Amino acid sequence: MTPPSNTRSSVRSVLLIVSCLGLILTSIFLNRRSMNDIQQASASIYKDRLVPMGMLVDLTATVYRKRLLLETFVLATHKPDTGPMASTLDRLNRQTDSLLTEFEKTSLTVREASQLQSLKQQLTVYNQLEGELTTKLNDHPTAQQALFAGGSSTAFGQVAHTLNDLVSLQLTVGEELLGESRGQTDYIYVLTALQIGLVLMIGLSLFWHRFR
Repeated sequence: MTPPSNTRSSVRSVLLIVSCLGLILTSIFLNRRSMNDIQQASASIYKDRLVPMGMLVDLTATVYRKRLLLETFVLATHKPDTGPMASTLDRLNRQTDSLLTEFEKTSLTVREASQLQSLKQQLTVYNQLEGELTTKLNDHPTAQQALFAGGSSTAFGQVAHTLNDLVSLQLTVGEELLGESRGQTDYIYVLTALQIGLVLMIGLSLFWHRFR
């Protein structure tokens, strides 16, 4: 026996509404997951990009303070007592080591880790030259100034260049994370539009079923 047409229509309406509700619930779940991804990306930008960037700024400032202190000592007409200067350099070197250790514990890309190893090696070379300038050549002003303007200057330039590269890498990875967040945001907008469309479809279906 053929079922009445209104019964078939009611079944179709119920199935349509159930399907739409299922799609809405699925889109809500996807929305929540996307929001979680955005929160994780935002936390990563702060923890893995901004905090290490602050460390690099402090590290760069410390290295330049060392260089300025050394320049003042080497180029001084009347050599000051090496005791306070050596003490200050030792404190700055320990501060540099501490910053490098903290930076190494952060989340680093393969390229950042490689650049960090290069920086540590370059700092070792520069610190050795720094020690020669403040101890071995302290009684030989001409040789001291020649080393300061030659090998020491080259080593310092390499350190400064690697620090700049690390800062640039931090910015590049940070921009990639922001790009991922924007992609997730666009995805949420699409899901929200889908949810609105499904709600309107359910409303029209109920209206049609009620007043047809």
